[in-house]
Amino acid sequence: MAIDFRHWPSKVANILVYVTLLSGNIYSTFGGGQDQDSPYDSKHQSYITPASFTFYIWTLIHFLLGGMVVYQWFTDKVYEAVGWHFVMASLFNALWLGLWSSGQTFLAFIALFFATGAVSFIYYRLKDQDNAETLLDVIFLHLPFSLYHAWIFVLLITNLFAIISPIRHDGPSTFQVVLAIAGLAFIAATVIGYIEYKQGDVAGALVLAWYLFGVFDQQEQDAIHWTALGLGIAVAAYTLKPFVFRLVGRQTGETAPLLG
Repeated sequence: MAIDFRHWPSKVANILVYVTLLSGNIYSTFGGGQDQDSPYDSKHQSYITPASFTFYIWTLIHFLLGGMVVYQWFTDKVYEAVGWHFVMASLFNALWLGLWSSGQTFLAFIALFFATGAVSFIYYRLKDQDNAETLLDVIFLHLPFSLYHAWIFVLLITNLFAIISPIRHDGPSTFQVVLAIAGLAFIAATVIGYIEYKQGDVAGALVLAWYLFGVFDQQEQDAIHWTALGLGIAVAAYTLKPFVFRLVGRQTGETAPLLG
């Protein structure tokens, strides 16, 4: 494949913001002072915050996005789907990291809301284009944004709960338990959209299952703990639906490629 220099300003900008986002995540995890708050080991916790290991899904997302910023030089499909929206998403995401680390949880939520909007624009444009013609298209264009879209949605909800229902020293109130279960159910319910909408996005649905298992591991309150496990199992099982439909030979939308 020959290098394609069309739209090079956007491609260069994608590289710069990718490096910014990657370095911000690395610094927030391994660097900084004791007063800083890493999203991987956060002081801003709620009753739907998952275990710290759950956040290492960023490693896979960054790896795939790194492939995307290389792959963009060999196909115009990346620019057609992503445009300048990856730049916007990365800048707002980096801003979220900075605000979160400094304890500005409300402002962090606002920044993450705009980042989620930019990622969602890319995600649904990829859905509408439906042009994953090669394995490279799947791995370095569709897959990273399937994972990114599901994960940034999870981060948005957990950030919201860190504002409205933070951890209490004397344990959660009944209202907080009910609110946490409702939040987990809302996140789990979105798997229906991932599986049923157009191609059937198994990758995005599995991110939700991963998160729910992380909540099960982290939260000790019985109702939240076991609800997270039950919802995680249900979500993981529901992701099998497109494969089952393939096996029985039903020619529906679920028989299409299983990535967003």
